Amino acid sequence: TRTTHHTPHTTLSPTTNNQQLTTHITLSRVTVPSVAPPGKPIPVTYEWSGTWEQLQPGIVLLTWKNQDSDKQSDRWIHDRGLGLGLLVATEQLPTTNYQLPITNYQLPITNFVTEHSAMMPPSDLSAGIYTLEATYLNRNTGETYPITVPPVALQIDPGATATPAPELDLVTQERLLAATLPQGIKALDRVFAEVGRINQYDPIQDYLVQVQLAMEYRLKQEPQNLDWAYALTLAQILQQKVQGAIAALERVTQLDAQNPYAYAYLAFVHLYNWNGAAAQTALKPALALNSNIPELHALHGIAALMQGNLVQAWQDYRVVVSHKSYIGKQRSAW
Repeated sequence: TRTTHHTPHTTLSPTTNNQQLTTHITLSRVTVPSVAPPGKPIPVTYEWSGTWEQLQPGIVLLTWKNQDSDKQSDRWIHDRGLGLGLLVATEQLPTTNYQLPITNYQLPITNFVTEHSAMMPPSDLSAGIYTLEATYLNRNTGETYPITVPPVALQIDPGATATPAPELDLVTQERLLAATLPQGIKALDRVFAEVGRINQYDPIQDYLVQVQLAMEYRLKQEPQNLDWAYALTLAQILQQKVQGAIAALERVTQLDAQNPYAYAYLAFVHLYNWNGAAAQTALKPALALNSNIPELHALHGIAALMQGNLVQAWQDYRVVVSHKSYIGKQRSAW
């Protein structure tokens, strides 16, 4: 048995007995508190079993749904790689203290994976009984299939006391950060500060791949889901996948068409790709929505400069400077 030494954590228990080999993974047990409040982390333990070939590339798409409601607002998701994404396919031997990542130096018939983690239900979630639905996605082949879920029920009650929980898994943290992107500039400092912290736990940043694959799959089922579109956008940007980020942001600008920051993000990626003309085009609806955001003029000026339009770049620069001067005077008055 090998276990990580930080929370959340995963335990892998291999066995080489002669039990019948199955082609699908199994979810044998889910442990949660009987009742929990919305908007607070909920501890959860998932116990899986299956072959290494199924477990290692597995992404699990977990949806907790109100059993008495079909509203999209009455659910939350807990998607991520199996084993919290720490089952790494290499030929290296494990370290002497058996810390994760686990390697496939030995391939027993069946492995048992126990994940101790936490999930985050939305703060505006309706009270009621929530049950689990699960889908398997193979990151290598694209294979999907439904996973049979053992009996489990969780009551959401605003008056309940929260149970102590481990830190949220990295995929959940990324999605929660991405949900703040519509706020614009005021959200970005926290987003990138938190991303820097998260990356220390996953130096190869595989959690971003997990987010990307899970959100791409879910958006095929629900292409109008704005939160998932922003989560995919952030994952693509942080992986520096320019074309993927542009495609994700084009979806975001359609779904969040009245938000000038959506267009600003798209323009920024075009500028990163040295495409000033595309950035300028992306900024037109943003400036039409709100021309008082100085960052829009800063981006517009850079786009103009890239195209050799010095006059337009100077005009945008003057707008930015005048805005900062106005803000400075207001702060002095306060």
